[in-house]
Amino acid sequence: MKCNRKREPLRVGTVSRSVLACVCIAVVGVAYVWQKNQIYRLGGELKKREDDASAAVKRTTMLTAQLAQLKSPALLESRCQQYGLGLVAPREQQMVRLPEPGPEWDAKILTPASPKTAAANTGKKPVATTTRTAPRTLAKR
Repeated sequence: MKCNRKREPLRVGTVSRSVLACVCIAVVGVAYVWQKNQIYRLGGELKKREDDASAAVKRTTMLTAQLAQLKSPALLESRCQQYGLGLVAPREQQMVRLPEPGPEWDAKILTPASPKTAAANTGKKPVATTTRTAPRTLAKR
């Protein structure tokens, strides 16, 4: 049998290295669990946002179809008759067709056409004009 040996005292360097290794392993373990928790939480949030987006798309298509139905001339005419509004479609003489503005319209807007707008752009007092025009309306009377 072996003789009892005296135990050596613990060295400070050995203990501190062991404690440091245990702390490092614990920190890595906590970081791993925290990261997995974040991944799970973000996955749930992503799923919720995808569901919200698909619900918004469904609602948009439903509202688009409903708007098209409500704008249909047949439905409008039937509602007018149902509520007794007495509305009818305008005659061709009552309509005024306006052309779509093009490049000439943009040029007219960008360049000053009257003394008032020219004076406003330069900061000077506008020159008084004596001609007055009647206000323009869209409907013929």
